Amino acid sequence: MANGNLSHSMRENYGTHGVAEYYKIVQDSYRNPHFPGLKKVIAQVLDRYVTQEKPKSIKVLDLAAGSGEATEAILAWRASRWPKVEVGTAATADPAQQPEEAQPATVPPPAALQSARPLALPIRQHFIPPSRVPSSRPAVRPNRPAAVPAVPEPELSIAASDPFTSRAYRARLGLPCLELSFSDVAAGKLPAPGAIEPPEEGDDEVKLYDIVVISFALHLVESSSELWALLAELGKRARWLVITSPHKKPEIKSSWGWRRWEPSAAWCPAEGRGKVGGVEGDGYEIVLDRVRLRLYRSEANWNGE
Repeated sequence: MANGNLSHSMRENYGTHGVAEYYKIVQDSYRNPHFPGLKKVIAQVLDRYVTQEKPKSIKVLDLAAGSGEATEAILAWRASRWPKVEVGTAATADPAQQPEEAQPATVPPPAALQSARPLALPIRQHFIPPSRVPSSRPAVRPNRPAAVPAVPEPELSIAASDPFTSRAYRARLGLPCLELSFSDVAAGKLPAPGAIEPPEEGDDEVKLYDIVVISFALHLVESSSELWALLAELGKRARWLVITSPHKKPEIKSSWGWRRWEPSAAWCPAEGRGKVGGVEGDGYEIVLDRVRLRLYRSEANWNGE
């Protein structure tokens, strides 16, 4: 069993072993070297998504999931935006509410001893300004409430699939991972969110995934016909498609059921040219740390609003 990713150059890995054989070799140890940049672009697009769409729930499909980098990025985004902070108040006893300690009983000395004692002169105390007199009560500082995002936290569910590295995904995250390939999904074998079996043919009420994330894998589809078959099926099963890669491939044609979307504050169909994120890109992609993110919206599952 190989350790790690064999070579830092994925092109060299694919050229030496072939795509399928390479992922079989590293199926237990694969790690995406672009993970830091992936976390940044995923967080940015999800921030825009929840701000604009205000979903009550987000059903995600992490397709070609690798060892779970996209899933981990999504979970990290949720944890940072809606931190689970347990705010507790420490009970501090108020001295004013505490019972006074019982003072020991004193017996006055006999009169003879009292008269024999020298007369004690009063001792003059040093003057202490009132502002410097220490308070007998402890300082009470109010608990600061945790920062709450402007958008309520949506319910999040993530399904994942990878035909080669599902064991690495499960080992890394402790979450289930299917072993469906792109061709399996194109053939209609993808279960609906929360289901185990694929939907029956002709079922018109199949639940949709809100977002499908494909990270650093879609460019590995070898032919345009295979790519069309995959995207056409996903276009019927999901609302949004997020593609991340280190380059601009593959090209997704508008006739394949997906419309390019601008992931900026404008949040509209990509028309013309503009700058979205980072310092590179074609104007409608987020580019951070050499990771490119493109966003598409399904034509079949969009009412045009």
